[in-house]
Amino acid sequence: MIDMERKHLVVMMEAGFIYLGMQKFKEAYQVFEGVVSLAPESDVPLVALGGVDFCLGKFASAVKWYKKALKIDPKSIFAKVYIGEALFFWGKKEEAMAMLEEVSREDAGGGAGDFAKALLDAIKQGFTPKMLAGFEGPKGGA
Repeated sequence: MIDMERKHLVVMMEAGFIYLGMQKFKEAYQVFEGVVSLAPESDVPLVALGGVDFCLGKFASAVKWYKKALKIDPKSIFAKVYIGEALFFWGKKEEAMAMLEEVSREDAGGGAGDFAKALLDAIKQGFTPKMLAGFEGPKGGA
């Protein structure tokens, strides 16, 4: 294994996120896979790989990546919140809500906790994955 300084791994992760933002999914995936091989003890690039699959609509695969991240860090709050999100978009509403409620308790006032709470609120208001993704309007028209 190549020993790299953390700052170099951070730059690689940033490059992967730039590719992801540009919707260059193949390139983002390759960068994050590279970081996984360089930092196998880190959950962060595994969560990022799940993010690529989530963006591609591969929710089952995204959940697998997030669960791999949890094997490395069982307390990874970002892996947990993204599992909840992916489960919801995958159509597993009850499982999603349970995970999101757990995250909102564990990270109350934190970024992941706030995201979990916002998504839970949307679900409770009747939003569907398609509505949140912008594919259909709100219930009842307009």
